[in-house]
Amino acid sequence: MPRATFDLLDAAIPEEYSEWLGRSDELRFLPYRRTFLTDPVYWTRHKPEDWVFQLEWREFRYQDANSPQDVDQLIQSDEPGLYIFYVRPDTFLYHFPRFAFYIGISNERGSNRPLRERLKDYLPSRVKSKKKRDNIDQMLQMYYGVLWVAYAIASHPSQELMEVETKLHGFIYPCYARRDYPADIKTQQKRFGVI
Repeated sequence: MPRATFDLLDAAIPEEYSEWLGRSDELRFLPYRRTFLTDPVYWTRHKPEDWVFQLEWREFRYQDANSPQDVDQLIQSDEPGLYIFYVRPDTFLYHFPRFAFYIGISNERGSNRPLRERLKDYLPSRVKSKKKRDNIDQMLQMYYGVLWVAYAIASHPSQELMEVETKLHGFIYPCYARRDYPADIKTQQKRFGVI
């Protein structure tokens, strides 16, 4: 997909990404460390239903979706769905490294919102105009050039998608998420002051 020209509102995230990359090792090391929960018990306990694994997942590089029209071109369906923001390098060793950072759904609480409309909320120009969410802003700024979006259309009722979202939070444990975790994980997060 050809790169679009950034307008003034879009400029902040790419410029902030460049600033992060330009910092010295000692200033980057701690902010770029992430915590992941890799508990086999939670993988079993929170494994989503089989249909989630059978969805037709697709992906795009976040920096390549610069405008609402780009998202419309990538996702032509008006159906709801699931999405996962993750980071990876351009070159893999087998499937590694790859890290899930954030999970979400469209059609939350019966909104009937299509997946493509939900993903437009993350465009650089829209992130800055919405209520600030520091964790999401930080993710977009620090990983702009290596951030990807995996997504799947899932024409399921809102309540079912919300339940899947919670299970996926327990199954994958995306490090930039701040809510939607299963109750047992929330209890441990509170106990250990994680969130």
